[in-house]
Amino acid sequence: MTNEEIKDALYAETPVEYHGIKYRCISAIIYRKGQETKTDITVELLDKCGHSVTIAPAKDVNSV
Repeated sequence: MTNEEIKDALYAETPVEYHGIKYRCISAIIYRKGQETKTDITVELLDKCGHSVTIAPAKDVNSV
């Protein structure tokens, strides 16, 4: 997903998928300083029960 798609999914609380597993929604976007001027974007995915989260690279997350 692109940065804009991730922001839209965060605010809309839409379900997403990561490595074949469906999650309730994106609960946070994490920006980390990467090498030189690159920014690494990861997302926090809330599981269906709402009891745990998974941290995943934003580029590997898809809308459902």
